[in-house]
Amino acid sequence: MNIQKPITVSIVITTYNEESKIGQDIEAIKEFIDEFKKPVELIITYDRSTDRTVEIIKTKQKKYPWVKLIHIKGKVFGKGIGLKTGIEAAIGKYIMFTDAGLCVPYKYTIDGINKLKDGYDCALATRASKKSSITKKQPLYRQIGSRIFSLIIRNLLGIPRNIKDTQCGFKIYKNEVAKKLFGELQTNGFMFDTEIILRAKKAKYKMATFPVEWKSDDDTKFKPISGSLTIIKDLINMKLRYNL
Repeated sequence: MNIQKPITVSIVITTYNEESKIGQDIEAIKEFIDEFKKPVELIITYDRSTDRTVEIIKTKQKKYPWVKLIHIKGKVFGKGIGLKTGIEAAIGKYIMFTDAGLCVPYKYTIDGINKLKDGYDCALATRASKKSSITKKQPLYRQIGSRIFSLIIRNLLGIPRNIKDTQCGFKIYKNEVAKKLFGELQTNGFMFDTEIILRAKKAKYKMATFPVEWKSDDDTKFKPISGSLTIIKDLINMKLRYNL
């Protein structure tokens, strides 16, 4: 009788027109699984993709049974709701999410898991550590914007001082912690990271950071003008929602 081993890590990626990246992401995860030697599942969510993203994923599914694809149906879209949907379906002992595009090598998953084994509830990759390595920097306007954003959320919302990088798309949680935090998520767009950190702080979850190697993804879906306006609206809503 073939008894399936429990999943150790669920990796969640949400996609929107990622045909140039998603195949490489899946192959990189395959390399990680071969080295990790423990059961892993990859959950990919999508909503409005109009390119070959879904076709590429379905082709990979035929080769790798650990790849799962979830279509988000509804009128509400965004990175937050994409990850929320994937995390709801995840069954791994540890649940992590990452951005498409291999910004952070998957080998750092083990560093995050070690933090959870040390007693932390959340392990957040950071680009701000002196031990981190930035192999490809963001454009100057995004660097300036990130610094301004960091100052705003730290002073306006009370993000914990030890978390100097809230937006790095590589975070790992204990299963029950991820389910709790993302199950109550109300921010559908890019600012979901900030809400999750605030929820974790309020719930008194222990949050650790760990340094990583990181490269900028030039094919970002973030639009500076409209995206900034949405960020301001989301931050105001968070401040009011959490009475900060």
